[in-house]
Amino acid sequence: MKILRYAPADDAAAAPRLGLLTGDGAHVADLTRACARRLAARGDSGAEAAAAMRIPGDVAAFLAGGKTAWDALSETADFLSSGDSEGLDGKPLLVSLDAVRLYAPVRPPKMIAVGRNYSEHMAEMRGAAPKEGPKVPSAWIKANSTICGPNDAIVKPHMTAMLDYETELSLVIGARCKDVPEDRAHEVIAGYTIVNDITARDVARIERKEGNQLLGKMFDTFAPMGPCFVTADGIADPMNLALRTRVNGEIRQDGNTGTMIWNVRQLIAYLSQMTLEPGDVILTGTPSGVASGHKVEGENWFLQDGDVLESELEGIGTMRNRIVDEPDRTRSWQW
Repeated sequence: MKILRYAPADDAAAAPRLGLLTGDGAHVADLTRACARRLAARGDSGAEAAAAMRIPGDVAAFLAGGKTAWDALSETADFLSSGDSEGLDGKPLLVSLDAVRLYAPVRPPKMIAVGRNYSEHMAEMRGAAPKEGPKVPSAWIKANSTICGPNDAIVKPHMTAMLDYETELSLVIGARCKDVPEDRAHEVIAGYTIVNDITARDVARIERKEGNQLLGKMFDTFAPMGPCFVTADGIADPMNLALRTRVNGEIRQDGNTGTMIWNVRQLIAYLSQMTLEPGDVILTGTPSGVASGHKVEGENWFLQDGDVLESELEGIGTMRNRIVDEPDRTRSWQW
């Protein structure tokens, strides 16, 4: 199933809701209202309140509901397939995808980014492949304040001339867990989404000279996420997915998740040495083709105001984010 977090495009005050993308890919079914209709049909009292608890407006909150929430999702999906098309209020349960605004599907308790997880990407960044493979994955926490929706603008900070992209398969954790062995990693993956780990390379380089990494990957809008949350049963093999990035229609990255150094099972085994919570999102790294790795004289691949960035992953979908310059404002730090 493909789950969207959305609100009507013409209602700025509407709270985001979870919706099910229909098979034709052109409509969204309101899961909470459909759940309420299903509960009322079987005689449950307080159907609307019960539905709001079982299918709340965010994937992380939904996952915290455990088996009860998953059962409600499955039964509601079956109910929708039966042909019922109206909620308890008499309004349609389905709306055109063109008539909604999409939000990032997950507001995670924490977001963990993994870097240097594709050999060719390591080579393009360093100028040569490392002689020895890494002993542990390179990982860090990426702030939730970086998250934006799959069609939202990415704001280019005034201090960077080197705004870069990194399309990444991202795992969504489904249960509180710790010390998960590789052979059981699949049990804690609720599903998958896309995150683009946007980076201000020049800012990151300044920081690394001081022995740290922070703002280069932490400015607002530096983690567009979406367009949906795909439940784990919707991806047969996460280690064989085509991944592409386009800028203004030109392919920049064209890779496959099967070329990761650390696969998803290994990443979960390593990262679950700290407690993982329902809704935590793990970015798994990016293949070659980033702007900072493109060293052709006279060609600048870094993102500029007006560029359209497309992040695509097989089986999940495509995000389309426009780059916009940061507006003039009073700044707390002079670069």
